[in-house]
Amino acid sequence: MGAILNTLSLKDTDNLSNLSPNRADWLTSHADATGLAVVEVERLWNRFKQLTGSTEHTHLYPDNNALPNELSNDIFVKNLLKHFPRSKADPNSIPFGYFLLVMHWFEDASINDKLSALFIYLNNGEPIDAVMIAKLLKHVYRESKDDDIRLISNQFMQQLGAMDQGRLNMAQFIAGVQRCFAPGELEELLKFEIIPGHILEEANAVPSLQSSSSNLRDSNGNAASDLVTESHMRQIAHQASRRNWTKLAVTLGFLEYDIEAFIAKNNKDSSAALLELLQVWREQEGGLATKRRLKRCLEQSDLQDLTPILN
Repeated sequence: MGAILNTLSLKDTDNLSNLSPNRADWLTSHADATGLAVVEVERLWNRFKQLTGSTEHTHLYPDNNALPNELSNDIFVKNLLKHFPRSKADPNSIPFGYFLLVMHWFEDASINDKLSALFIYLNNGEPIDAVMIAKLLKHVYRESKDDDIRLISNQFMQQLGAMDQGRLNMAQFIAGVQRCFAPGELEELLKFEIIPGHILEEANAVPSLQSSSSNLRDSNGNAASDLVTESHMRQIAHQASRRNWTKLAVTLGFLEYDIEAFIAKNNKDSSAALLELLQVWREQEGGLATKRRLKRCLEQSDLQDLTPILN
């Protein structure tokens, strides 16, 4: 994957390496340099802050155990970050601008390019075999027996067309995957959107940030009245905490270990844990933390009776 990502044009973002995130043009400068919309840069900046664990750090140091605990133990995240291009001035770091360009590539790359990158990611570009797949699956199915893992690995290789030698090169891997999935299904599986389409529609109602040629948001309307307030969150947390509120947390994009961390931090007080989770969600989403969007999440979490709170 690194061989592919290192072909990205990085020079336009190099000039931003020393730019402070406290500057008013932090988001717009990165939007103009990468061709992303400001709303996309804003979302990715929030994700980047999660990775660094800081609101100030503009470089990520994945080799120095700088990731939050839950991510530092995730072998898939760690391996993915190994393939990101590094700063020439500081070879141990991934600048925020590079992070943006990689995310942009994930969104726009063709199916063939994504499958090529996936192949390189799996075994650093070397041919893959059942033994390598078994090692990978052990991290996914931690409770499964070795014999079961071995059986699944062999079936996987057979489905992809591995012959007597039991190994697949990149071309064979790509052809095998494309043969196993219908084109539309494969495209959906590999689809990556920085901002899902329905959220982008809502973003069009948010007033534009100034001084950005790539800002896609309209300047009309008063979106502030549609943003979720502290009062909304407190009411929802109080009422939803008595029910299966973790489903709402998952719908909002939080992972299981995120939820467990909020619960532990708040001494198993579900109402307090959910309130803090909602506050973090609002902070991360910024102008996208709308009442309309939270209503949809409540409906998807079987909490539709709480939507009147947001009227």
